Amino acid sequence: MRVAGIQPGYLPWLGYFDQMRRVDAFIVADEMQFTSSGWAHRNRVRGPQGPHWLTVPVHYALGDPICRVRVSPHVAWGQRHLELLDHFYRRSPFREGILGQLEPFLLHPGKRLVEVTIPLLHQLRNLLGISTPLLVSSELGLERVYAETFPDKPSPTHRIVAFMRHLGADRLLQGETARSYLDVELCRRYGIEVEFHHYQHPEYPQLFHPFVSHLSVVDLLLCHGIAGARRVLSSVR
Repeated sequence: MRVAGIQPGYLPWLGYFDQMRRVDAFIVADEMQFTSSGWAHRNRVRGPQGPHWLTVPVHYALGDPICRVRVSPHVAWGQRHLELLDHFYRRSPFREGILGQLEPFLLHPGKRLVEVTIPLLHQLRNLLGISTPLLVSSELGLERVYAETFPDKPSPTHRIVAFMRHLGADRLLQGETARSYLDVELCRRYGIEVEFHHYQHPEYPQLFHPFVSHLSVVDLLLCHGIAGARRVLSSVR
């Protein structure tokens, strides 16, 4: 069983979904600590002047896990994001169809950030033709499993080992940034083989020039539609 795990993001980039499609199960690590500089509540799309941030306004306390972060009830951010996307991608023939797929999730979100991001992950996964099941950390109590398996909580690698053993998984697909902290030899001692996801971002025609990579996957969907986005995603071997 091959597993990957990443924190939930707001309208994540293409590489997020490429990693998802290559595994048997994908852990949505929503018990990790929220940081305002991360991607849990924001992402970028392409405007005429370059990348433009879409940010969900949130309320949180220092040290809060992502699953506890609340969405501000006083800002009509979802409507604003839809209006910006409608404006930036008005020349796209796929605009109406894609925004129609996103609208229910943006106009009627829950009170917590994960009640926005995780349903959107399911929707985007479906649009991209990915069937990998999503395992939500807080629903499975994976942080509790980690604490019970390694009470001293010695390292991020031990956390991953605890998750993998609990799920019965023996292969881990990790992003390249994990090289800086993951103890590969420790994983092997626990019978877990580690592979790193070295993603070469494909270039595709956008509505504005020059091409900008690592945007939200919504950019690809709005530029090329569902069938086109699936072709781009599957083109990376």
